[in-house]
Order: sequence, then C-alpha cells, then structure tokens
Amino acid sequence: MQRIYLDNNSTTRPAPEVVEAMAPWMHERHANPSSPHPAGEASADAIRVARGQVTSLLGCLPSEVCFTSGASESIATAFASALATAPEGRRKLIVSSVEHSAVKYSAQRAEDEGWNRVVIGVDEEGRLDREQLLCEIDSSCAFVSLILANNETGVLSDLQGVGEACRAAGASLHVDAVQVPGKMVLDVGSLGCDFLSLSAHKLHGPAGVGVLFVRSGQTFRPLIVGGPQEDERRAGTENVAAIVGLGVAAQLAQIRSLDTESLAAMENLRDTLEQRLLASLPDSRANGAGSPRVPNTSNVYLGGLEAAYVLAVVGQEGVDASAGSACNATSTAPSPVLMAMGRDEAQASGSLRFSLSAHTTAQEIDRAGDVVIAAVQALRSL
Repeated sequence: MQRIYLDNNSTTRPAPEVVEAMAPWMHERHANPSSPHPAGEASADAIRVARGQVTSLLGCLPSEVCFTSGASESIATAFASALATAPEGRRKLIVSSVEHSAVKYSAQRAEDEGWNRVVIGVDEEGRLDREQLLCEIDSSCAFVSLILANNETGVLSDLQGVGEACRAAGASLHVDAVQVPGKMVLDVGSLGCDFLSLSAHKLHGPAGVGVLFVRSGQTFRPLIVGGPQEDERRAGTENVAAIVGLGVAAQLAQIRSLDTESLAAMENLRDTLEQRLLASLPDSRANGAGSPRVPNTSNVYLGGLEAAYVLAVVGQEGVDASAGSACNATSTAPSPVLMAMGRDEAQASGSLRFSLSAHTTAQEIDRAGDVVIAAVQALRSL
C-alpha cells in the first residue's frame, strides 16, 4: 500500500537535493568550522553559503541570521533575550490565543515570573482582533510575539502595521513564520519584525536545525553561552550538515514561493478535498475557511466524531493526517486553537487537519477523499 502523506505541517520529507547536499558533510567533510586548517575553513565556507541562502529567503542581511536547533529554541531565545533586555518598568508581553505551544509556554513561564501576559483573541474564523492588539501596544509593552500562519488552520494573521506600532511604542516584535516558507513570499522588512523563527523540517529540510532572525541593532542576549559561534549569539559547534541542508531547503522554498502557478495548483487541490468532504459529510465544517490561509492547509470538523477514531481508521487505509499540532499529539484535550475560535469541545476534538506539500498529487487527493468519507460514514453508522 502506497501511503498518502497529508501531515506536512507537522514535518516534511527532506528534498532529494537537500539529502544530496548534506551527504558529504556527514562523511568525509566532517571538520569543525572553527578549526584553522583547510578542512575547517571548508566547513566554515559551507555555513557561509547556507547563511546566504537563508538571507535570500528572508530578505535580510547575513549578519542577521543565527542558526539554532529549530524553531522552539529560536522562540525561546527571542523571548529570553527580549525580556532580559527590556527597558526598566516595561512588564507587558503580548501573544495571541492561537499561538503554537512553543510561544504559549514561553509566555506562560514569563507570566509565572511576574510578567503581565496579554492574550489577543481571534474571531470564529481565526482572525486577530487587531483593534485590541494595536490598543495594547503601548509604553508599558516590552515584547509582542505573533504567529504568521497558523499551524492548525493555516489562517494568516494580518500583521500590517504591527511592526510600526511596536517600534513607535519601543517594544520588540517576534514573528513565528514556521509554516510560511515555500507557501508565500517571506520578507522581514515588510513584516517590520525584530525577531523571526523558522524550522528546517517544515520546508523539506532536516530536523534539528532552524533559524532565528535578529534585526541589526536589536539588543540581544544569547540563551546558550559558552563559545563564540554564530557571532556569539548561540554557542556550540555548528551542525554543518544540517545547516547545509537548511540552506538548500531555503533556496528551494524561495523558488516555490515565487511559483504562483504551482501555489495556485496546491490551493486548488486543498479546496477540492475540502469541498468534497463538506459536500459528502453532513454537519461538517471547514475551520478558518473564511479567512486568508496558506494554500496547503485545511482543517475540517467532521460532525460528531472524535478525530482520533477517524485518524486510526484512515491510517489503516494509508492516509496520514492529524488532529492538529504534532507537539500536542499525545494530549487528549481539545485543540486550544479551535477553542479560541469559539468551537465547543466536541468540535475542537472532532476536527482533522490535512496539510499538503508541493509534491501532493490530484490522484492522492482523490484517494484521500474516498478514504476519509468512507471512514466517517462507517464510524457514524456505529
């Protein structure tokens, strides 16, 4: 049985070009990039090339790219740095109610340590309450962290003007852009952010490596200390192979983000699956479909069924999907993102996420639709 993988928001398959580029750095080209000999210099050069590839993806300077172990570390670093260097008297931090757990837990920890955490709500389609957000960005605010594309629903946050508001108030802005590369153009200048986080395994790169963008001139305090690596922003010997893979993945993502025809085709496949499920399954609903979304993500309430049971059945038939964030996959609690959008517990526990990649085919979407519809109908009959 050939499996149909529709869980790309959890992780993606490394692109063949990425694997090929990494291979030499996992075998004969293994030198420490801090070593002064030619082999070490070659490793350092490879990192410089990767940094340039990430720079091109983000529209930033090479000096603004810091390699990390992944987005969770990048987010934790942005929080720790911004809060440790906040001007005296500023104790407010702002997040939204639909953030990834990496942001949510960092904000909760800060609140436990005495910070004033303000949570910005969303409407039933997952749209940020911009009026509340802009009102809260004031002289007491130190830090704002917002997700750009939601990992569960694909809904895009309208961040127009948020960066300018933060600068005017003297607050710093972090953007969780993990789900964006390869799905739309990403430009840190347009976002006006001070920090931005990425993870390679979300864009057909390897797991265990990511990026923290740090705007030039931003006051910064490292989370991991002990060495001069990454311009003293993140200590530890660099994972050259993974960084090389990330660089190639970033280059490929930039190409995909500019291919409007392919992005439209992906969106059409997403909509085809979504519309077929809604037409075939009474009482179903697409969560966030009334908002702008990245083109690969659909989140569908299946009408009265626990998502875990549906996933078990469709998984046996070769379709891999999810009930939300992989970071919360072991929890039986309803999706906090859907609860924040006003869904009740049954709706938040009965929704499936389908996340496509650029390699998803029409045949796979047709087959996935058949499998999901049959599974839901069979479970409802019980």
